[in-house]
Amino acid sequence: MNTIRNIIFDLGGVFLDLDMEKTIQAFTEIGFTREMIKQEYTDHKTLWKFEIGGINPDQFRQGIRDRLNKNIPDEKIDKAWNAMILGFQETKIIILKNLKSKYRTFLLSNTNVLHEEIYSGILKEEFGINGMRDLFEKFYYSHILGMAKPDPEIFKYVLNDSNLIPEETLYVDDSEQHISVARKFGIRCFLFPRNSDLNEVIKYLN
Repeated sequence: MNTIRNIIFDLGGVFLDLDMEKTIQAFTEIGFTREMIKQEYTDHKTLWKFEIGGINPDQFRQGIRDRLNKNIPDEKIDKAWNAMILGFQETKIIILKNLKSKYRTFLLSNTNVLHEEIYSGILKEEFGINGMRDLFEKFYYSHILGMAKPDPEIFKYVLNDSNLIPEETLYVDDSEQHISVARKFGIRCFLFPRNSDLNEVIKYLN
């Protein structure tokens, strides 16, 4: 078995603790149904477009209003959208800093501008961390790249951009769907139990 030299981490559910149900509940309170939320992604509507950077925050909010045919304030939309973000465990930050000194570490996330503002603010205010570069060699965000997991192209891009050998690379994600795509490139994968402790990854590496 080849030695692992590189680790690619997912953000939400792995490094950043999330509760997706909080946002689903908040969206149902403003008029969405669960089926409508699902369709937003399967049919590549407003929520999906926002996560691949196809629309800006104002267009995102207007898209929500148009879909529901309601005049909902920006603040209410933002609050509902950001409700899923729980925050960071300090132990995870300590572990990531330690791993960065031993491996090439990267972040690969389906995310968006509004969420980035929230979790970046938490890192700075609560932990004095000025950016993801303090914790990772490089980070790859869907809204910047214009594509999102599970699109195979996003994994191909990361491997090529950072000159990573798949067999020497570990990918950590809480999504079986994303893991299954990464495996097709020969990347070694660890299915992370959502919001659990990064010590699970340490155990795997040892």
